[in-house]
Amino acid sequence: MTGSTLMSLVTALMSLWGFPLGQAYMFVDLSHVQNMTTLYWPGVPTFNRTIVAAGTSANGIWIEVGAFSSGEHGGTHIDVPRHFIENGMDLKDFPLERTVAEGVVIDCSAEAERNADYAVTKEKIEQWEEKHGRIPNEAAVLFRFGYAKKFWEPEKYLNTQQLDDATTYHFPSVSLEAVKWLVKSRNLKMIGMDVPSPDPPTDLTYPVHRLVLPLNIMIMENVNIVPSLPPRNFRLHAAPIRIENGTGVQTRIYAMLYERMNDGSPRLSSPLFVSFVVCLSLVSAVVKIISQ
Repeated sequence: MTGSTLMSLVTALMSLWGFPLGQAYMFVDLSHVQNMTTLYWPGVPTFNRTIVAAGTSANGIWIEVGAFSSGEHGGTHIDVPRHFIENGMDLKDFPLERTVAEGVVIDCSAEAERNADYAVTKEKIEQWEEKHGRIPNEAAVLFRFGYAKKFWEPEKYLNTQQLDDATTYHFPSVSLEAVKWLVKSRNLKMIGMDVPSPDPPTDLTYPVHRLVLPLNIMIMENVNIVPSLPPRNFRLHAAPIRIENGTGVQTRIYAMLYERMNDGSPRLSSPLFVSFVVCLSLVSAVVKIISQ
């Protein structure tokens, strides 16, 4: 079997399995914009950007250069182990393979609407699985409380008028019991929410942070979890820049939906991808046998 024949066979298989040959996938941005009014924890330096130079060069070319500064924990950002572990793993060394995972969204907006201090329970997650299926191992689990729409109104987002006093904050969280279950039963890889922290603001022992960060589980905070994001069938990406000794950083978090845009072709689900890989491996093995 020639190389061109093999490529033709691979292309045919990809088409048969619903691969998007030349097609686009739906990308969903899950990050809030960084600007001078972006929300930060009290005492953390906020975002600032200045123009270093802007103008037309002697050659008639427009050139603009800016400089920005920012605290690590503000806006849509991630936490890595060093945030709660002395000399722990920093942004520079955080494994790239732990910045992408199969994603699921657990919608807790109804509960959060009724109770600003609501904490997700293990039972809530089990109810979600009964409806949507088992959470994949090593998944990125997002909790949608419906708070992303309040992000630019800090008093509503934090349920307080005293923005400089974090002890007055009220927002939903994820119970330690629920996170322990995700870690033990589903080998949790990433956890995110559309509020400032997985821990309740009144608990200064930060139990969820202290549980997951030593396990190299990324925490994503202030995520813009839009209502249109489906409960599952997407891949989540959250790759931070590499900062030596960094404990966290603003990150462009986004989802890649396993579905083509503007057509009715089969979507690329995880089982579909696995079956394609298995078939391709079999084809490769057959080719080797024929070539011998």
